[in-house]
Order: sequence, then structure tokens, then C-alpha cells
Amino acid sequence: MITQTATKALDAELKAFDMLNGYQAFLLDYRYSLSNHMASGYFRVGPYGELSGLNYSKHLIYVALTPLIARAGLNGEAANNSDFEIGEIGFCSAGTTCKWQTSNEHEYLALSLSPEALSNAISEVVDISHFELPPKLCFSDSLMRHIIAQITDGMMSTGTVEQLYTDSLFNTLAVQLQKHHTTRKRELPNFHGGLPRYQLRRAIDYIQTHLDQDIKLTDIAQLLGMSQYYFCRLFRQSMGVSPYKYVIQQRVERAKTLLRQPQKMAIAAIALECGFANQSALNKHFRNLIGTTPNTYRKGL
Repeated sequence: MITQTATKALDAELKAFDMLNGYQAFLLDYRYSLSNHMASGYFRVGPYGELSGLNYSKHLIYVALTPLIARAGLNGEAANNSDFEIGEIGFCSAGTTCKWQTSNEHEYLALSLSPEALSNAISEVVDISHFELPPKLCFSDSLMRHIIAQITDGMMSTGTVEQLYTDSLFNTLAVQLQKHHTTRKRELPNFHGGLPRYQLRRAIDYIQTHLDQDIKLTDIAQLLGMSQYYFCRLFRQSMGVSPYKYVIQQRVERAKTLLRQPQKMAIAAIALECGFANQSALNKHFRNLIGTTPNTYRKGL
């Protein structure tokens, strides 16, 4: 186990664990420790403008030690107010893309976890193939906060720390994540024929990632290595609707999510964020699928 103290300089080991993904220019102080499957540390960071396109290859958990005034957007969503109170937690799962903007100097604990090690720990309790860990910001979990503090304190202590201790804490954290912060994967329908499951998943992931953009059949078909006609036919067999109708359904679902948020985002802006050409297009498709307008839907929440 390696323990380091540094200011300003970014270490290669930390970069490999995504611990300072995009933030190194704003560091005021940090201390960290590494083990074979996780890294932990204390960080003090100054305010910074928007950082976008941040990609995480590890699971990263933050615990706020001071209040944080921030705006954040995950996986292509619009940036919204994401202020952290002391003790609140942020979780960016592996594969998450995000954008951040902060307005004040702040301090936090961070824990970076190997996806493979975490999956192995959770799989001892449940079949991990049925669950996924979605990213999540500004939530409270007293047990998780305590575990992360214990892991960080144990790994960064100057004395000898038994690996068994941190491994035990790691396993406890894995169980807590599985019990309270996983969601069941949406089961894909298994129609006779249709796209193979791995190709269907690739198509759906592509659509979800690009909902706010002009999605073209040619791009998805090329991604799967088939013609547009063949893709449309197999997609309909798999999902029961055409690719176009599926995209519209998903855009309306994203609009519903944005309409439910406490920040009253303008409906015209929601339309663009969801990939509709304008508010009129959103109103039309929203009414067709939900039976009411976005404005009426929001008022009824």
C-alpha cells in the first residue's frame, strides 16, 4: 500500500484511478493512498468554470467535507443545481460522463473503486448481471459515509494497516451499494428473431447517449454492421416498435424526467435537450403519448 502527500503535482497513479479527472489545475491540496483495487484521499479544490466531457473508468464516490455550490449534468443531461451539504455523497459509476461547475472552494473525501473488484464483491451476494449502478448526486447515506471515512483513515494512516481491515470495509461498502443504490436492469424483450441481445443493447445505448442529437438510421446501422432496412426490420421484431417510434418514446420519457425536477427548466429548453426541433414538436409527441401537454403535466406534479 502506497501513501503520498502532494500539492499541485498530479501523480500518474492517481490519474489511473480517475481521482483528479479534469481537476488538477484547481487543486489546492490533496493526500491519497492506493491499494491493489482502490484509491482514497482527501482533496481541497478551488472554484472552477464548467468542465465537460469527463469520463470515468472507475467507480468514484465523493463525500463533502464542506458545503459545495455546484452545477452538474450526468450522461448528457443538462447541468442543474447540485449543491452538496456537509456529509452528502456523490456517486459516478464507471462509464459515466459528466460536466461540473463549482462556485466555491471545497473539501471532500474521494474513493475510487475498481469495477471488477466491486462486481466480484457484489456477486458473492447476488447475481450482478441483473443489477446496475446508476450515477447519483447529493444523497445521504450515513453508513456509506462512515465506511468511506474509515477506509480513507485506515489507508492513509501512518502506521501499518492490515489489508484485511480495508478489505472487510470494502466488502461492507459493496453490500451497502447493492442493497440501496443499485437498480434492476430493464429486461430486454426476447422476441423470436430480431437483433441479438448484444446488438440490441448497443443500439439502445447509442440512442440513449444521443437523444439530444439528430439520430440517423445510417449511424446505428453502421454501428451494428448492417443495412438500414435490415436494422429497422430486426429492431421492430425485438422491440415491437420502429426505431423512430422508440426514439420518440425515449425523448418523451426524458422530457418527463426533466419536468419533474425542482429546477423549473423552460419547456422550450427541455424540448431541445430531449432532441426535439422545437417546443411545438415536444407538445405534439407528448400529448400523443401521455395525453396532456408538458405544461399541464408539470402543474399536476
